Order: sequence, then C-alpha cells, then structure tokens
Amino acid sequence: MKLIELIIDILEHSESPLKQGEILALAEKHKQYKYCEELHTVQVPLSAVARCLTKYSGGSSPVFGIFFEGKHKQSQKRFFLKTKNIPEVKIIPESSLHPYLVKFAKVRFNVYCKTINALKVAKKKDKIGKWTNPDIVGVNPVILNLNPLFQKEVEKLGMLSTKVIEFYSFELKLKIDKSNITEAYFQTVSNSSWANFGYLVVGDLDTDAIFLSNLMRLNNGYGIGVIKLNLDNPIKSEIIVSARAKEVVDINFMNFLSEMNNDFYAFIKSTGIIISIKSINTKYFDKVI
Repeated sequence: MKLIELIIDILEHSESPLKQGEILALAEKHKQYKYCEELHTVQVPLSAVARCLTKYSGGSSPVFGIFFEGKHKQSQKRFFLKTKNIPEVKIIPESSLHPYLVKFAKVRFNVYCKTINALKVAKKKDKIGKWTNPDIVGVNPVILNLNPLFQKEVEKLGMLSTKVIEFYSFELKLKIDKSNITEAYFQTVSNSSWANFGYLVVGDLDTDAIFLSNLMRLNNGYGIGVIKLNLDNPIKSEIIVSARAKEVVDINFMNFLSEMNNDFYAFIKSTGIIISIKSINTKYFDKVI
C-alpha cells in the first residue's frame, strides 16, 4: 500500500485535522501498516510522512489542505483531506515546457527567445553551474517599433539601452510549491541578474493564498516575476507577478556568459545584427509553435 493512500484513509476517517505525528501514530495502528513499504524502508518514518504531506499539499490540485491553529503556525500545522483523487505524476523533461514559453513570450512581450544549453561551454575546464546559466533568454527589439529617423538616433545609444533592446531571462520549473520555492526563486534571481526582466516560469504552481502572497513579498524585494504556463493554450498563460524592470543590464555578467557559453554568445551576436540591419532573422531564435 502506498503511503499517500494510507494517509488519505486516515484523514478520511478523522473528525478533525491532524498533526504529522498524529498521522504517523494512527498509521502504525492501521491494519494496512505492515504493507506500506515507504514506512519500513526509512530510518525515521515521520520524515516519510512529512515528505508525503508536503508533496501532496502543494501544486494546483492539492490532496491535503492545511489548517493553522494558534499564533505559532509552524508548530500547530494540521492536515485535512481535500480530495481522494491522487494527481497523476507525469514524468516529463523540463525542456518540454520551452515551446509553451516561447509562444507566450512572443505573443505577450514581443520577445524572441533562445534556449541556452548549459553543456555548450566554450572552455571545457570551466563549468557553469545551475545558479549561473539561464534556461531561456529573450530579446524585445524595441528599436523596430520606431520609424527610420528615430531608429538612427536610438541606435547611437547602443545595445544596452532599453530604448533599443530589452533583455529577458527565464528560469523554467515543472512544479513550484512551498517545498522548493526558495531555491527556485533565488536560482532565478542569480540567473537573471544580467537582464532587464527576470521571470520564474512554472508548469504547476501552488495556488494557496499564503503561498501566492509570499511570491508578492519576494517580488517586492527582488523584482523577479512569475509566469504560470497554460499547457493547453500557451497564449492564455498567466502572469502571476510581473517582473520589475531594470533600466541597466549587467554588462560584466553578460560578457562572462558570452565567453563561457556558445549559445549565449550567439544570442548576443544576433541581437547586434538586429540593431545593425533593423530587422529580425528568426533563424537565430527558437521556433514559435
């Protein structure tokens, strides 16, 4: 018997929300306890219960709800059953989200995107960690919105002016909830430090009101936006929090990425070509589905 099924049965027959320890105590008395391998293959069974509760109390379709009792919320956290329908776990690669973002970014921001392959490192001995390399980068060619007279004028301002080009950085995650929001958010902060706009993009997002309010708080402090992808209709993807614009990009970090990663170098080079010829050659960017 799976642990999730055991906990569902316990909460279904409970008259009130339960703490993690109370759930474990009831699990150990349950007639199916001996058939639950997940509780017998760990040194600390309570940790298995905690992980299961955390996993299935987040996302867009949580199995468990959380009830906070008293002022000290963390010590008085109790769980109750919201649904017996266990969401299907789809094992898909993170890269499968890329085409959906590319479509949305073009329609919503007029941004042309390019996937950055972390493996395309110019110098093999140097490594770019996950807290350095953006998943997808993009450019909004603002200069092309102007008539030829003003195009010639703003061109003098150079690539780093937002009157000429706006740079975007996107970090993609399959699922974001309270268990991984801190790491995912600050990975995005790190990977997007060079761009005018930085976004954390997610396929499955926790919709809990407290969780969403924390996203607002983080945005106030660091300016990273959050996009919830609609995998059925990418155009209807939702901007949960808008990114705060930075007027000046980090040219030193851009230079570092250009020297270290061939994809990023090609992206910057194609941006320079846009300014030079005053048009977009889509072959330099990801195909829009």
